Amino acid sequence: MEIGVDIVEINRIKKACRRKTFENRFFTFRELGGIQGKKNYYAHLAGKFAAKEAVVKAMGTGFRSMKWKDIEILNLASGKPAAVLSGKAREIFESKGFKGILVTISHSNEYAVAFAVALGGVMDESSQPFDHEADGSNRH
Repeated sequence: MEIGVDIVEINRIKKACRRKTFENRFFTFRELGGIQGKKNYYAHLAGKFAAKEAVVKAMGTGFRSMKWKDIEILNLASGKPAAVLSGKAREIFESKGFKGILVTISHSNEYAVAFAVALGGVMDESSQPFDHEADGSNRH
């Protein structure tokens, strides 16, 4: 199991949307369609952006080898967010032995925050307890 979190300023996303290419570069039609016409459109968009970042952090990869659209943040009928992976994101996810991913999003007037948990997976060095003796930093 691995975790990831991200926080985004909603105004930053709102300003970025002034560029015509921003929304279509980072979000799929399904993502945008799911929030079109919502009162807090930019808060929802910022939440989806933060959730994508949280997912790649949980996967331990960043966006180096995948596209932003390889990770979709959709909402179930209940409103609960769900991450849908495709392309390179799905390949990496499966190659690391992950079995599922959980996502939650929240926002205030100014910020959107997202938290992701990748379930299963092979433990890597970041999942191991840190040995202060081994690095010589055992200071009292």
